[in-house]
Amino acid sequence: MLPLKKLALSALALLAFPAVAAAQNADAEWNATLAKAKTQTLMMVNQGSPSFDNMVTAFTKKYGIKVDATVSRPTVILPRVKTEQQNGQYLWDIWWTTTSNVVSVAAPAGMLQPFEPFLIVPEVKDINQWRHPKYIYGDAAKMVFTHSHEISFSAYRNIDVEKGVDTNNLDALLDPKLKGKVIMRDASQPNAGAWSIAPLYKAKGGDFLTKVLKQQDPKVVENPQQLDSTIIRGGAAVAFGMQGSAYSKCVKDAGCKNVQPLGKLAAVSSRGLAVFKNAPNPEATKIFINWLLSKEGQTLFMKEWGAYNETGGVSMRKDVEPFPEHQSDLPDFALADQYVWVATEDGIKEVDAVVKIFKDVMGK
Repeated sequence: MLPLKKLALSALALLAFPAVAAAQNADAEWNATLAKAKTQTLMMVNQGSPSFDNMVTAFTKKYGIKVDATVSRPTVILPRVKTEQQNGQYLWDIWWTTTSNVVSVAAPAGMLQPFEPFLIVPEVKDINQWRHPKYIYGDAAKMVFTHSHEISFSAYRNIDVEKGVDTNNLDALLDPKLKGKVIMRDASQPNAGAWSIAPLYKAKGGDFLTKVLKQQDPKVVENPQQLDSTIIRGGAAVAFGMQGSAYSKCVKDAGCKNVQPLGKLAAVSSRGLAVFKNAPNPEATKIFINWLLSKEGQTLFMKEWGAYNETGGVSMRKDVEPFPEHQSDLPDFALADQYVWVATEDGIKEVDAVVKIFKDVMGK
C-alpha cells in the first residue's frame, strides 16, 4: 500500500488536474484565436471619444491587430446596419457604446448575436469577477454585455428658490408654490429627458408623476445647456434633466453651491459591447472583447475614460477601482432595486411608461 502522504499528494494532484487542463485549453484557444485575428481587421463602431481612440491604439500596439473604428451616433448607425443586413451585407464586428439603443432597438431587431461564445479567457468568463451577476448583461438573451454602470442624478433643485419647500421630500413636488418653477427636458422620446423623470415614476408611481406634470406647469426644453444654466442661475426651483457631467464640472470649478441633487432620484446608464450578427472577423472580435474585459483592459479604460470625462470612470469588475474622482458614480448594488436601469430591459419598460405619461399629459 502507498504511504498516507503519497496517497494525499496523489489525491491533490487529481483534484488539480481539471484546473490545469482547463487553463491549458484556454491558452491553446487563445493562441489559435490570436493567430487568426492577426490576419483580420476589426470593424468597430463606437460612440467617439479620445478615450476610445487611445484604447484602440493600445490594443493594436499590444496584439498587432488592425482596427477600423467608425464613430457614429446610434440613431445614425442603427438604420444603416439594419438596411445592410436586410440586403445580406454583414460589414461590422463590434459595437462599443452606451447601451440603451443597443438593448431596446438592435437586439430585438435581430441585428446582434449571442455574446457569451466570444468569452474565452477564464478571468472574463467567471461571473464572480463582476460586481453583480444580474447586471452583467442588459438583456435576457445576453446579447449586450455591460462593463460599466454609471449612477446619475439628473433631477436637481436650487435651494435659493422657494426656500420654504423641502423638495427632498418628494411629496413637496406637488406644493403649489412650485407651479411654473419646474423645468425639464422633453421626455416625449426614450432619451435623457425621460430618464430624468423615470426615477420619480419608480419612486412615486404613475399617478403622482401625472399630477406633477398637470399641476406644476413645467417648462419643457430640448437644449440641455439651457436647462443647466437655468437651474444654476436660479431661473427655476427644480430641474429634471440636468446633465450630471455639467453639475460635476460646476462643483469642480467651485460653483453650484446652491444646487443639489433632488432626493434619491437616480438612474443608471450603461456602457458596453455587442457583436453584430454574422460578424466578418470573429477572431479579432474575440481578442478585443477578452482584452477589454480583462483586469488589464478595464484598468486602462478607467484611466483613459477619467482623463477625458467628468463622470463614469467605473468598472463592473470587482478587481478594478473606479477612476479616483469618479468613485461616487459607482452604483450601490445593495440598493439596485431603487434605481432605474435605463439601459436594461426592465429599465426600458419603465422609461417607455414615462414617455407615454409625458405625451398624454403634455400633448406631445
